[in-house]
Amino acid sequence: MACRTVGRALLAALVVLLAGCGPGEPTGPFPARPADIDTTTVDLCTALTAEQQDELGVEAGRARTGLLSDGPTRICGWSNFDDGYNYTVQTLPVPALAVVNSPRSTIHVIDGYGIVRITEDEDSSPLCANYVDVSDEFGLRVQVLLTGVDDDGASRTIDEVCERSSILTSHALRNLRFAP
Repeated sequence: MACRTVGRALLAALVVLLAGCGPGEPTGPFPARPADIDTTTVDLCTALTAEQQDELGVEAGRARTGLLSDGPTRICGWSNFDDGYNYTVQTLPVPALAVVNSPRSTIHVIDGYGIVRITEDEDSSPLCANYVDVSDEFGLRVQVLLTGVDDDGASRTIDEVCERSSILTSHALRNLRFAP
């Protein structure tokens, strides 16, 4: 009887130990992802639907490729020349975890995905970039850059730019997650 009790205790301990090693466990400061997104094959220009493009006042996205210091990248960009907002969704050859300790970075969560937000040029041409934790190997950068001013000539704040970046990130996650 004592052997059976010890055996059950060991089995229970093993189950608890193994349960903590599952694929859905959080990585670093991020929550567990709702699902991985395969950034190596997804069409980034599907990050915005036609209706969402209309809401932002942009035409269909323009796809291109490039090379970063860490490897290749694919990009889709949209611009609104009337209000000065530029939107970009870009694949990264490194995971979002790689930029966690970057200067001016903060951790956020959008639609269940961990985000590292980095802002730049807050007083001139504000840029708000969200590095999204979409997989253990690769990342996704979603950013909004403002190059214009309001109709009355007033500058917009970094908070307004980051709000648009959050909306773009949410659209991209929802649309790319279920893309064929």
